[in-house]
Amino acid sequence: MNALHIPRTLFAAGAVDQLPAELAALGVRRPLLVTDRGIVATGIAARVMTACGDGARPAVFDAVTENPLFADADAGAACYKAQHCDGVVALGGGSVIDTAKLIALLATHPGRVADYAGVAGARLGAAAPLVAIPTTAGTGSEASPSAGLHPDAGTPSVGINSRHLVPRLALLDPELTATLPPRLAAATGIDALSHCIEGYLSERDQPLGKAMALDGIARVARNLRRAASPGADSEARGEMLVAAFAGGVAIGMGLGPAHAIALTCSDQGFHHGVLSGIGLVAALDATAARVPQRMAAVNGALGLPAGASTAQGVAALMRELALPTTLAELGYAACDTGALARAAARSHFNLSAPFKPDEAAYADLFAQSLRIANEPLARVQP
Repeated sequence: MNALHIPRTLFAAGAVDQLPAELAALGVRRPLLVTDRGIVATGIAARVMTACGDGARPAVFDAVTENPLFADADAGAACYKAQHCDGVVALGGGSVIDTAKLIALLATHPGRVADYAGVAGARLGAAAPLVAIPTTAGTGSEASPSAGLHPDAGTPSVGINSRHLVPRLALLDPELTATLPPRLAAATGIDALSHCIEGYLSERDQPLGKAMALDGIARVARNLRRAASPGADSEARGEMLVAAFAGGVAIGMGLGPAHAIALTCSDQGFHHGVLSGIGLVAALDATAARVPQRMAAVNGALGLPAGASTAQGVAALMRELALPTTLAELGYAACDTGALARAAARSHFNLSAPFKPDEAAYADLFAQSLRIANEPLARVQP
């Protein structure tokens, strides 16, 4: 049996105003607001603090880094305990929400992140109540059972997956994504697309999840260009939040080689969404040969002909958004493609994928992406 774990979800412009009632329903009176300094600088954190009202007295932890570290979550957990908190509110993108998941877990478990993330057989129980409020439309962490953090700044991220990491509440408010720069909107939108596509293609049979994933693909195709334009309208931002949420649900069905590539290459500070898109471009044509009917459905959602190259369709969209489509264009420095291939072949993302490359196949995918560079990309204005 393949179960989906979907949080209670509020979606509306101004939905953040419902936060006091939702915290009260969870029994949370002293939440830890987990965010980053960029969100604080935009004023969004202050708005959420105000929205908490008189019934909750938030403490704040704003030291989450762009590519979050084990140490970020360990420090956040120490803050949670020192401030006598009884729940967590995550405000930010995937880095913040993933970090908050581990903080909520450590609130009810002994030890540090290193005792759980990447540890086979680690026993996880219920975490502290967690509310996720995304300010980007990409990772879907607000709806997923997964989190990924880096042991240190030079090491690829390590994943952890558990039903106990699914937030109790996902609060989707398009008004909170209004300050997202166009390039970041583009990168996070491609991240959402990668989750929806690989989740839909997964061998795990979960009809509800498949339907949500396919719907998410179509929403990205219709709205990402608008959402990644300067002054993007609220409707497009809202549609992308829904697509990202669908992608978070899709993660629970398992992903595939695009994410194995992305995680293997997460050691140089590049944006995860861009890496995931590059992984799609590298792997989707080989995947299509294994599941042509499912790929035809993906193409339909993307607005492509059934037999067209899905990889090239994704690449064309990424070029429109001024994003690199290969590791060469990205500027990824690969010292040893054999080591990259071995790491990707060991990835847990291969478990439910219809195309499970071996080391030799991954070596070919990496070699092609590292040696192919396209014409210079036009810049999206910040």
